[in-house]
Amino acid sequence: MTSQGQSSSFPSDDNNGQSSFRGKLLTIDSKLGNQDVEGLKFLCRDCISHKNLEESSSASDIFDHLLAQELLSEEDPFFLAELLYIIKQKSLLRYLSQSKEQVESLLPTRRRVSLFRNLLYELSEGIGSENLKDMIFLLRDSIPKIQMTSLSFLAYLEKQGLIDEDNLRLLEDLCRRVVPNLMRKIENYKREKASQVVTRPTDQELESLHQREEGPFSHSHIEQLLEALPSRGILVLCSLGARRCSFGLA
Repeated sequence: MTSQGQSSSFPSDDNNGQSSFRGKLLTIDSKLGNQDVEGLKFLCRDCISHKNLEESSSASDIFDHLLAQELLSEEDPFFLAELLYIIKQKSLLRYLSQSKEQVESLLPTRRRVSLFRNLLYELSEGIGSENLKDMIFLLRDSIPKIQMTSLSFLAYLEKQGLIDEDNLRLLEDLCRRVVPNLMRKIENYKREKASQVVTRPTDQELESLHQREEGPFSHSHIEQLLEALPSRGILVLCSLGARRCSFGLA
């Protein structure tokens, strides 16, 4: 029995292995099955080397690689939360102090899994064993005679360069013939991808922008400030630079 005023030599509950971050990761690992691990490996294909993924036999192996590459940490576990959300293990988010709603709100700005990889994962969920057999039959001349899951089948098509984020023709043809209801996911992907495309300004537009913004107060800056300030604010601007303010009063 520890005497009064003497600290115990045993670790507190807050410091034991289970409450540590790695302890939480181990708990998550224990609750994931082989299919979940396959899903994690597939979703991490863009950020973990093929060799490391091939050698990973458990979720904890994948977590180790994410930790080593600073894609996962106790301070920022969002990438793992995103992965768990995608593979529909939302109940495990609590071990990362996350909720389904929190992940959904952050995905638009913090997602790491590409739209293309997310699409392939979603398609794999809708390709049943019989559907897969039909797809392989259609491509028998170019598909090796090995046991495949829907994920490994899609991964093979990607590896062979038969599909990519800008080339979905083969995938569309397969889905249209075998699982037509999946076409909706492909169309959604196309729309979302198109909405993320940002048109690069031309060199002429960049030069024009540069010329307008020379000097302490640019034309656009003055216009924005004049719109935001009350009428008496115009006098303040004019006192700061009368010669640049004149166009705003015209």
